[in-house]
Amino acid sequence: MKLVLFCALFSLTTATTYTIITQTANSNNANTDEIYLKMTLLGSFGKVQTPYFDEPNRDDFVRGAADKFVFEGLKEVGEIHCIELQAGGDDWWLFDSVLVFSDTQPMPIIFENTTGQGLSSDSSEGLSHMRLCAGDNKDSSTQARSCLKPTPGNGLIRAALSRHNYRLADLKIGLNSLT
Repeated sequence: MKLVLFCALFSLTTATTYTIITQTANSNNANTDEIYLKMTLLGSFGKVQTPYFDEPNRDDFVRGAADKFVFEGLKEVGEIHCIELQAGGDDWWLFDSVLVFSDTQPMPIIFENTTGQGLSSDSSEGLSHMRLCAGDNKDSSTQARSCLKPTPGNGLIRAALSRHNYRLADLKIGLNSLT
């Protein structure tokens, strides 16, 4: 009984809430209704996959819009090094950036899509998955990698956020302005 209780308490302490903001590109046909997007977060303690990105009462992935998704109770992965985006739907989606932060990583990691390639499970439209890693600016035909890993005080966060119409105040108040 004590072992079961210990395991239950341990699993509760390692559960993390991840907040992820996607910025859909502001170009023709960048938006989507049926991308069925999932993300795998890869960090210093392992990896975890999110459920599908969907806010049921909102039109997600609209051209030029930022969307906030909150995933609670997921495994803690430590310092996030990479993300892998997977498209489950054949509708094409083009994004500019993805911001990721968590209970244990309050400053966002900003992953930017520098390739201009979109996601789709239809290989004639785009990539079915895309891997973006911190500090890796290499692009290839099968995956895109690019990331700005900001550190407090270097101005990189402010510049990246302003480039995508985010404000530092949004982060300080828990991103309440993005609904």
